[in-house]
Amino acid sequence: MNNKPFYLLMIAAASVLLLGSCKENEKKPEIGSIELSTHEESLPATSGSFPVDVTSSHEFSVNTPNWITIDPDQDTYESGSLTFNYTENTNTTARTGNIIFRCLDTRDTLVVSQAAGEDLYHDEFMKETEPGLYGQNFESFVYQEFTSQYSVRNYANGQSFDYKIISLNPNQFVTVKSIPVEVEEGTTSSLGVQQNITDAINSNYFYSINIEKIEGNKIWLYEPINRFGIIVTKE
Repeated sequence: MNNKPFYLLMIAAASVLLLGSCKENEKKPEIGSIELSTHEESLPATSGSFPVDVTSSHEFSVNTPNWITIDPDQDTYESGSLTFNYTENTNTTARTGNIIFRCLDTRDTLVVSQAAGEDLYHDEFMKETEPGLYGQNFESFVYQEFTSQYSVRNYANGQSFDYKIISLNPNQFVTVKSIPVEVEEGTTSSLGVQQNITDAINSNYFYSINIEKIEGNKIWLYEPINRFGIIVTKE
């Protein structure tokens, strides 16, 4: 009697059992869980803080927008209450950000909305009538408000004009690059600004600026995010 098929059958069965046993012994990846006490937070324009209670199965990490910080600031956290600090919204439009919580392969999101800031400076700027740059702070270089020590010169540039706002004391100036010749009140225009700290050192910035008013040959331009205004004249 030939028992070879029987032995082959036994070997195959043992292999199946061994394979099944190995699969059962394989370690399954852990799946984390995380729960938040809230998934939406509405904030005023002023700075402040708010708490969030977090329950998680393992340590978790948190990612925030750049205007929100965590107290305490750590790489990972355990279940408990976290305090989130937020800065004042100086923009005249509301802003929204997502705080992301990650526990192993599980994540959850807290959506934070902050109200628009109040822009009192705009009204003060619109009362001004002399050409010049109006603003308490232009990037890292502080300018005084426009006085008789400043003047405005116009430079033709194709279908646009460059307006050079010059400070005679100290000898520094700002060039407003390429305002379109034909602008309409109530619209928004792209604006390049070159800040000349010295004859050899300058910085360039780009903004979307509002055409607030046109009166005769004067144009009132206002940038609400950084809150500065420019009055230029067209010859």
